[in-house]
Formats: sequence, structure tokens, C-alpha cells
Amino acid sequence: MLADRRVLGRILDAAGIGKGETVLEAGTGHGILTAELCRVAKSVVSYEVDKNLNQRARAQLQFQNLELVNADLFRTKNLHFDVFASNLPYSRSRDAIEWLAVQKFSRAIVMVQEEFADKLVAKPGDKNYRAISALATHCFAIEKLFSVRRESFEPQPKVESAVIRIIPVYTVPKQTVTNLNLLFSKRNKKATTVAAKAGIKTDFGSKRIGQLIPSDLVKIAESM
Repeated sequence: MLADRRVLGRILDAAGIGKGETVLEAGTGHGILTAELCRVAKSVVSYEVDKNLNQRARAQLQFQNLELVNADLFRTKNLHFDVFASNLPYSRSRDAIEWLAVQKFSRAIVMVQEEFADKLVAKPGDKNYRAISALATHCFAIEKLFSVRRESFEPQPKVESAVIRIIPVYTVPKQTVTNLNLLFSKRNKKATTVAAKAGIKTDFGSKRIGQLIPSDLVKIAESM
């Protein structure tokens, strides 16, 4: 749970939420961020998969512009929102990025594990360059805003955290996300050979899948 109010203030400042905007939150949790979002947004829709946390939030958060939903956001379709905000469990960070890649929105402010933030902007050929790196780099402009110390949480996590801003550039079909993950199961295979099986006759030389730039990977994924 985020306990440092100064960090919370910095998150809200970074989000720059206007009075006419709808905010979608993933992970209501204890409602600390939710309450502040309600004070600045036109409306807030907050998803929480845990039934007990959802019920507690319903009892504690009394805002007319708040809708609380007990469901897994990342299995939900056809939502309309301007800003995505989340301080969700780090185990769901990948789910969040993959889900956002197929959505239309203005911007997102998300707290993630610092190591995951670095993975999102990893370059082709880097050790931590993965499918999520290619997807994020292709679909978004990502900016690491600031780090968050462990002492800002109760209880303290074992990892460092970071707040990132995400601006959408491209959206992709959900199948493309799935296919990118399949491609990276062959990250050490020759790219030319893998691409040919997808019907793309491009000579990538000696490059392996894990060395291709995001746009080439997305092109292959879309053809699979």
C-alpha cells in the first residue's frame, strides 16, 4: 500500500487530470489513489478483482462520480476512458501494458517495478529485450517520471518502483499481442526463416528474432 502522500501528489500532478475527463483505474486496493482521482476527475471507474477489497471500498468511498467494479479489468472490452491510472500488483504489469496496447485513450500514469520499466524501453539485442519491450516501444511513447523508494510503502516491498507516463501512438489487434509473444518463444531463431513462414520475404541477414526492431516484429506478428 502506498503510504507516502507526497508520492501520491506527484502521481496526480503527472496525470494532469481535467474536470471533464474520465479516469479508469486498475486495482482499487485500499482506495488511497481512488479517492484522490475522484476529487479531480469528472468520473472514475475503478476495477478490483478481489471481492473483499471491493466491498471495503464500497463502504469507505462515498463519491457520486465513482463507479466500483468487482472484475478483472484486463478481461473487459469496449470501455471508454481518457486517462488510465494504476498502482496495481506488479504481477499484473504485463497484463496492463498488453491490454492498453489495444485500447484508445489519452494517456496513462502507472506505477511499476523499476526493473519492468527498464524492460519496457529495452533496445533490440539487449539482454532484457522481450515481446513486451517491442510492443511497448511500438505502441507507446513511454517516459519514466520518477523512482519511488521502498519506504513509501507499507509494508515495504523487496523491489524498487517507478512511475511512468504512457502516451499511445499506435493500437494493435489483440491477436498481434499474442503473436508477438509467440515470436519471442523463438527469439534465438533466424528472423529471415521465421518471417518466411509468416509469408514475409524479407532478408534480415544474420539477425535473430530478438534483434529485430519493433516495427519489423509487429509486421511479422500481424502476418502470422
